[in-house]
Amino acid sequence: MEAGSVRAADTRAGLLAAYERARATGDAELMAATALELPSGLRFGVHPGQVPALIHEAYAAAVSPASRCRLAAALARAWVYGGDAGRAVAFAREAVAVADGLGDPAVLAEVLDAALVAHWGPDDFAERLALAERLADTTAHLTDPERRLTGHLWRLTTAWECLDLVAVQRQLRALDTLAEESGRARPAFFAASRRAALALVHDEIDTADRLMATARELGAEAAEPDLDAVLHSLAAARARQSGDVAALRREAAAFEEFGAAEGVPSVSAEAAVLRLAAGEDGRARRLLDLLAGAGFAKVPRDVDFLLTVACLSEVAATLHRHDLAAEGARLLAPFTGRAVLNAGAVTFHGVVDDYVHRALAALGLPGAASARGAAVAAYRRIGAGWWSRRLAEPAPPPTARPRTVHLHPGPAPGAGPGPGQDRADEPGWLVGEEGATFALPDLRGLHHLRTLLGRPGTDVSAGELAATASGHPGLAVTESDTGEIADRQALAAYHRRLDDIDAELDDAAEWADQGRLDRLRLEREALLDEIRAATGLGGRRRRFGSTDERARVAVRKAVVAALDRVARHDAPLARLLRDTVRTGASCRYDQDPARPVTWLLDPRPRPGPPRTDFGAPGRG
Repeated sequence: MEAGSVRAADTRAGLLAAYERARATGDAELMAATALELPSGLRFGVHPGQVPALIHEAYAAAVSPASRCRLAAALARAWVYGGDAGRAVAFAREAVAVADGLGDPAVLAEVLDAALVAHWGPDDFAERLALAERLADTTAHLTDPERRLTGHLWRLTTAWECLDLVAVQRQLRALDTLAEESGRARPAFFAASRRAALALVHDEIDTADRLMATARELGAEAAEPDLDAVLHSLAAARARQSGDVAALRREAAAFEEFGAAEGVPSVSAEAAVLRLAAGEDGRARRLLDLLAGAGFAKVPRDVDFLLTVACLSEVAATLHRHDLAAEGARLLAPFTGRAVLNAGAVTFHGVVDDYVHRALAALGLPGAASARGAAVAAYRRIGAGWWSRRLAEPAPPPTARPRTVHLHPGPAPGAGPGPGQDRADEPGWLVGEEGATFALPDLRGLHHLRTLLGRPGTDVSAGELAATASGHPGLAVTESDTGEIADRQALAAYHRRLDDIDAELDDAAEWADQGRLDRLRLEREALLDEIRAATGLGGRRRRFGSTDERARVAVRKAVVAALDRVARHDAPLARLLRDTVRTGASCRYDQDPARPVTWLLDPRPRPGPPRTDFGAPGRG
C-alpha cells in the first residue's frame, strides 16, 4: 500500500473511532459534529463502507435544522465519493433548500459544494455552472480558507470544462494567493497539482516535474486522502506526452490494479488507453471487452462518464471494434465543445470533438473532418501542443493492425499450470495474444482449431479433423441411428436467429460498420449450413447414423468446448474464433479483414544454443 493510502486509512480509522465514542454518549449534537468529519477520510472512487450509514444515523437523530442540513450535505458527498451519485441527489437538494432559509453563508457554502458534487454528471452542466457561480459569490465574503478553496476549485473545474483558459489562469492565481495568505499546506497542494496539470497541457514537462514534486511534499504534509490518485494521474499524463514506455506500463499496471480492486470503470478505462499507448494492444483489448463488451449501456452517467466513454471509444477506434466506436461516437456527440477531465479536473484528457473524430474516422463516416477541425481549433486556443500534434498524426489505417496470437502445444517455459492442469509439465497448450498468453490443457478442440487456422479459406471435412486429432486414420465411431440431427425446436430457433441477423445487417449497413457486417454474414452462412446439414429433400429432418455425421457432431462439440475454455481467459479471442471458424460436415476458417491475426501455430524454440530448425513460420 502506498504512503498516501496508509495515511488515508489511518485518518479514516481515527474518524470512525471518534464517532463511536460520540455515539456511546448518546449526545445527538456530538454525534452530528463527529459525523460531519467522516467524509474527509474518504478517497474518491473507493467504496465508502459504513460511513454513509453512520452519517445517516446522525442525520436521523439530529435536532437542529442546521445540523440536519449539514449532515444531509455530508451524506451526499459520501455517496458521490463512494461511486453512487444517484443516492446523493435527494440529500443535496434537501440541504440546499434548508440552507436557503438559515441565512448562514458558511453553511450555504458547505451545502452548495455538496450540491455540485451531486450534479457532476455530463447532463448537469448548466446547473453545475449556476451552482459554481453561486458558490463563488457565497465564499467571496468568507474568511475560512477551506470554504474559499472549495469555491476556487469549482470555478477552476467549470473553467476547464468550458475551455476558458483565462478563467483557468485566474483561478490558479487565486489558489496561489490563498496558499500564501493562509500558510496552509492543503491550498498549496491544490495550487501546485493544478498548475502541474496546466504545465502538461502547455508541454512544459520540466515545470510539471517540479510542481509534481512540490505537490507530493505538500499533499503528504496535509494528509490529503487523494494524494496517490493525483500523483498517478499526473504521472500517467506525463508518460503519454513524453512517450516513456516504461512509465506508461508502470502507470497502466497501477491504474488497472486500482480499477479492478475498487470497481472503478473510469480508472480501468484509463488503464486501457495507457496499455494502448505502451503498445500492449492485447491488454487494452481485454480491458475494453471487460468494460464494454456488451456496449456502453452500463457506464454510469456520473462525473467520469465522458472520461470513461472517451477512453474506451479511442481504444475501440484504434483496435477497430467498430460497433463500440460507433456507439461511443453517438454518446459523445451531444457534448462536443467540452473538455474531457478526470474527477476534480486533476488532468486534462483532450476535448470531446477529438474522440468523436477518431471514432468517425475509424468508421469512415462523414463528420470526422469537421470534428477534427473543431478539436484542432480548441487545442490551439488553449495552447495544448501535444494534443494538437497528436491530431496531426496519420489516422489509423482502414484495416486493423494485425495481432500476433499463439495457439499451439507446449506452454511457455516457466509458465504455471493452466486451468484443469495439475502440473505445469503436463501436456498443454499456449493460447492468447503475444504478451498476454495463458495455458490450457490438451483439448481435442484446440487440435481442430489449429488445423483450420493453418489452412485458411480451405474446406476441411469433419472426418479428416477427427482422424487427425485422434492420431490415427480411422475414427472410433460406429454406424448407428441415434435420432434426428436437429429437432423442430432447434430449427425454429435457427430461423428466428436468421430473421434477427437480417435486421442487424440493415443496421450495420446504415452505420457502414464493415466489421460487424462481415461477422453477421459469417454467422448467417454458418446457420444456413446447420439448416442444410439438418434437413434433406423437401425440408425433411435428417437422422444420425453415418460415420461422417458422427464426426461432424464430435468436432463441433470439441470446438465449442475449447472456445468456452478460451473465453474464460480472453473473451475477444473466443469471439473472433467463433465468428471466423465454421463447423459442420465441412469445416473452414476464413480471416476477418477487419480483425487480422498472425497465428503462431508452432512452439517457439526454448532458449539455448543457436539452432537452425526454428519450425514453421506463423501463418496468417
